[in-house]
Amino acid sequence: MKIVLFGNSPFAQTVAWGLGQSELVSELAFVTGMHAARAQGNPEELAKANALCASDTAISFSHSLDGLSGADIVVVLPPAGQTAFRSAQASKTVSLALARQVAPGIKELAPDAKVLVAMSPANYVAAWMHQAIGGDARVMGLGNGTATAHLIYRIAAQLGVSVKDVSALAIGNDQGTHPLPQYCRVNGIPLAQLMPEAEVEALVDSAKMDSAKSCASCSEGGYTLASHILQVVSAIVRDKKRVMSLGTPVSAGQVSVYLNVPAKIGRDGVEGIVPLALTERQRELFKALVAQSAAEQIK
Repeated sequence: MKIVLFGNSPFAQTVAWGLGQSELVSELAFVTGMHAARAQGNPEELAKANALCASDTAISFSHSLDGLSGADIVVVLPPAGQTAFRSAQASKTVSLALARQVAPGIKELAPDAKVLVAMSPANYVAAWMHQAIGGDARVMGLGNGTATAHLIYRIAAQLGVSVKDVSALAIGNDQGTHPLPQYCRVNGIPLAQLMPEAEVEALVDSAKMDSAKSCASCSEGGYTLASHILQVVSAIVRDKKRVMSLGTPVSAGQVSVYLNVPAKIGRDGVEGIVPLALTERQRELFKALVAQSAAEQIK
């Protein structure tokens, strides 16, 4: 299986190292596109490191979109310097420019590839790429990992339990993440049985604030984003049928938008959306998320 890391950011080295050590794929290609100003790190050095660690993952590098040929998975990475942007509009403009550069190559050279959009705003760009590539394209937005990780970490720390026993779930869009407390558990035990309601609400508010001030796709060296990418790639390559919250098309009436919702991930990418039992307040929130995303994504 071949995976392509598209972009010209040093962050690609972090992702590539993780993929090489996991041996999830047989071929890993760096593709910068035709207008790259410089190379992404040193692929030869990475290949040597993989050899030292007995990893058989083949490493290649290309400035041309021809490097996309035959890709099974394409990860569109954050542009270099995205953390320095001071406005959401600037981030959107540069990210969309990268998407416009790579989309024709995917459509022509890797039409069956699963596409992971790992840059901000993830759902906006994923929605654009889904329309641009067309066909049976499987495009996913990775913009919910940091907030979910924050929630899991806080629950484990507050209760003094292992993070391995904590599961958390949130929905949202590019503007914010909204945890669903009824689906946050410790080894199957609802949070409501483990802490007072006020503490649960404080955790939810903390996760919302964290998502509002930081974007999961804006960190060039973010280990959280790298871990999120590896989890999704692993679910696809090994056909794990994992359920995780990520950006995927959601239909509500006559409108279809990209939202962060729990989806089953397997060899075909998103294989289904998991239905949720929401409170009345959460249903109103969901409607608001759809309306907000429609105004943003549908032009």
